[in-house]
Amino acid sequence: MVGKNSKGERETVKINVYERTKELGKIIGCKGTTAILYLLDERPRQYTELDSKLELSHATFLRQLNMLKILNLIETKSIKSKRRKTHIYDLTDRGVELMKFINSYEKEIKLPLEQQKIPEISEN
Repeated sequence: MVGKNSKGERETVKINVYERTKELGKIIGCKGTTAILYLLDERPRQYTELDSKLELSHATFLRQLNMLKILNLIETKSIKSKRRKTHIYDLTDRGVELMKFINSYEKEIKLPLEQQKIPEISEN
């Protein structure tokens, strides 16, 4: 939308910024979504490895993986294992950019430990 400021000059008004930010909040606010993204930000992983590190129901886990794939934040890549052909999950370029944003934003926010809502993921 284009409007005029107090000096009569033209300016562009971005109305959809709030809606896009709201949608991003919905996506990364879904249970398990950020945990999946953080794990894949470390390195590509197979389904079983992701599943074993997350405390999500099977249905929720599959729903989050599919949502992240539809949004082009993660992708599957075929690999060969000793026994059979399988695949791994990895971040797309868009997913890498999102994680850069999340990581830079996270560094700026210093909440007291008891107020932090994102649980730590153990590397067992």
